[in-house]
Amino acid sequence: MIEGTRILIVDDNPEVINILADFLSLNDCEIYKATCGKEALDMLDKKDVEIVILDVQLPDMNGISLIDTIKVSKPTTAIIMATGYYDPNFVIDAMKKGASDFLLKPFELDKLMLVMMRVLRERNLLIEKENILHNLEDKKKIEHLNRELQKKIKELTTMYHISNKFNSINIFDDVYEKMVHIVGEILDVNSCGYYMPDREAGELILYAGHTKNGENPKSDWQRISLTEDFDREARAARKHIVRDNRVYLPLVIQGESIGFIMAEAKQNGARGARSLENDVFFLKLIADKASTQIENRMLYESLFENILHTLRSLIVAITKRDLYTEGHCKRVTNMSLALGDRLCINEYERDVIRVVGPVHDLGKIGIPDSILLKPDRLSDDEYSVMQSHSIYGEEIMSRFEILAKEAKIIRHHHERYDGKGYPDRLSGEEIPMCSRLIAVCDAYDAMVTDRPYRKALGIEEIVAEITRCSGSQFDPAISRAFADVVRDGYES
Repeated sequence: MIEGTRILIVDDNPEVINILADFLSLNDCEIYKATCGKEALDMLDKKDVEIVILDVQLPDMNGISLIDTIKVSKPTTAIIMATGYYDPNFVIDAMKKGASDFLLKPFELDKLMLVMMRVLRERNLLIEKENILHNLEDKKKIEHLNRELQKKIKELTTMYHISNKFNSINIFDDVYEKMVHIVGEILDVNSCGYYMPDREAGELILYAGHTKNGENPKSDWQRISLTEDFDREARAARKHIVRDNRVYLPLVIQGESIGFIMAEAKQNGARGARSLENDVFFLKLIADKASTQIENRMLYESLFENILHTLRSLIVAITKRDLYTEGHCKRVTNMSLALGDRLCINEYERDVIRVVGPVHDLGKIGIPDSILLKPDRLSDDEYSVMQSHSIYGEEIMSRFEILAKEAKIIRHHHERYDGKGYPDRLSGEEIPMCSRLIAVCDAYDAMVTDRPYRKALGIEEIVAEITRCSGSQFDPAISRAFADVVRDGYES
């Protein structure tokens, strides 16, 4: 698709130039090289360059300032900016001056290919437009330009819809299933699916499928033979493969093909596999967006697990001082999830409880042993110090930006429904739902557990106490649900 394109690579790093030149030469492009702005201008004077891949930082001038000079003498030359340092101001300046796109180093060569295909389309359209404007009497060319412009508008609109649909995917959605539905909707194909390879069995196994008429995927495409030539061709070229009436595109994550997106053309003559190849550009864009989503989710989950491991390590440190804390946190978590089920809380709130419950007393690490481990009842001054643990817990957790909302749950899990709790005297629904729920379970576990200064209460006594405090200390709806859960035989 880019064969024969004349490309000038401008970068102060010869290694970068050689890598790009080798890759583009394999695609039969004609490559010119420059390591500074002056060399680039000399080359542009001598050669009819179609695309310039331009580094922002050059030894003799700023790459963005070079755009103006290029566009004055070669207005139809497409410019792709590249930089190792992201700065929104650079992007805005470059686009205003006429750059076609902006890539952040290190970028994947496949992504560069996708960008070049797009800018070549735009350049060809711009050249055709300028040629037609030089001959306004040629009505056929003007009509052709209008058709191409309408096609371009439709293409840009489709690209926008693809980006918008991926941006709307939330953390609970299955990216693979969403990707398949986007393929079916955007390409309007007869059927599509995502396949995972079982190389030992020599098969592609359908993970998610979509048909235009809404029927279940047919048995003949639940499993597809993965021949050696198919697998070898996909691994070597990392491009789409046409088989019968279907197009297969590898989904690449961190440089490895993890599966295949399949799109099946209609069989009524209106579209065939060859016709479907025209949609490969959008199929590749969908695959690129999906791989970015999956990689980001992998990174997020890894970071999230590392943070939780750190916080749980702090709880272990507290446990070394106070054995009650670890068992207490586990019991409060389990009780909170059971109570949440009775209240039909949403999946996000359940995930918040799974994170916050085991570490809700995290702040106790900042309480002196003389108070934390005191076997008798605390004095007023000592109780005031103990109350600080909810603030300490928030301070520790809020240091991790992705847990900012969860940190608020810890801060407020000792607020009272009537506004007389701590630390901020919030009341009613000002208190986060998960904090109100944990507050009831926290009180339940304190009452059902033997403590040095008192014996555990019986279940009926606890239910009576929670009910008595309904509307004052506890949310009435949560108190009623708690009584139902306990009376139904909940065991901590």
